[in-house]
Amino acid sequence: MSERYWQPSMPRAAALLGVAVAGAAAVAGCSASGAGTASAAGTASATSSAGMAAAGLPASFTAARLRGALLNKVNGRQPAAVPEAGAFGKLPDAQLGKQSLRGVTVTPASCAQATLTGFNSAEFADLPASVVTFRVGQDGVSEVIVAASPASAAKALATKLPAGCTHYRATVAGRTFAYEVEEAPVSGLAQQARAVNVKAVGYPGVDMWSVVFRANGYVGAVTIFGPDASEQGAKVLAADAYAKAGESLH
Repeated sequence: MSERYWQPSMPRAAALLGVAVAGAAAVAGCSASGAGTASAAGTASATSSAGMAAAGLPASFTAARLRGALLNKVNGRQPAAVPEAGAFGKLPDAQLGKQSLRGVTVTPASCAQATLTGFNSAEFADLPASVVTFRVGQDGVSEVIVAASPASAAKALATKLPAGCTHYRATVAGRTFAYEVEEAPVSGLAQQARAVNVKAVGYPGVDMWSVVFRANGYVGAVTIFGPDASEQGAKVLAADAYAKAGESLH
């Protein structure tokens, strides 16, 4: 098992349904990818200078530069593994998140995307991105930054919880778990920000708070998953991430 992740107290796939980060970047489970870092060049057309210009992205916002804009410590803790950088859809964490949702049945079916932060659109797959994860006590923490045009960034923040999905059920390996979801705008952070909370009823350790925010040329998201996750903690973490990215990218 990679130190990038930790094992939750319930079946991994069901837990991951409640902690999908940035549309795919998982923060719990076992990884076969280890601590390797994806190349920031040549992974997709949008990661090249010409591709970025065509997509309306700042040419300087390469995946490698985004990696340097990530938090390097959380509560004094170093990253659990080397931060990954490359095309968003190619990052090992994103692949893990997609794989972990296989075999999971959600009721109502329209709530299958309920826990995604807005990066699940296909247009994000080829965009330059970087992700880092931490382990702080019993909690897992992750941050992702994706280069995005104003239109793409607005789309990520425009994603709303589907109607009727504040409560839903997920079944995996014959066991069914109940989830509660809530979301709310966050004021005073970046150009726009939104917080999402997902928790499994009866499992205090399966609690996720995520904050997504957009700024000039990129979208960021931070997530805390575990028994000590809180709205205030996620907001403070998001403010730190936004400040660090602002220093590095502008």
